[in-house]
Amino acid sequence: MKKTIVNQRQAIKLLKEKKDISLFSIEFNEHKIEAIDAILLGKNKIDVPEHLIFYDDDSIDFSDDPDITDEDIETGKIKWIVNTEISLESEISNWIKLQNIDLSQLTTQLIKNFYQTMKNIQKNAAL
Repeated sequence: MKKTIVNQRQAIKLLKEKKDISLFSIEFNEHKIEAIDAILLGKNKIDVPEHLIFYDDDSIDFSDDPDITDEDIETGKIKWIVNTEISLESEISNWIKLQNIDLSQLTTQLIKNFYQTMKNIQKNAAL
């Protein structure tokens, strides 16, 4: 049985009407899709091309999101995460994979140790 072809707008309408979408084949056109509708499609195993997803930040209600305070950061309730790209030679990269090394943990520990070492050097230099 040949499936009926619909675009994303028609598919969203069908899903909102609780219709069986498996009877249709979806062909995307260039019409943008609101994020909430992209989620609806995703829940129904329909992958939406990222460039078609439209986010309207002005329509999002953030009023129930609590403000971040200095105390949240000081107590560790909220942590800053820094992403960085590190270039490694292929031999080193392969070794890291073979050793199952968690680069995030390793980098965090190295930075902490480096910081403590620098503090100790400054302290000893002042003596």
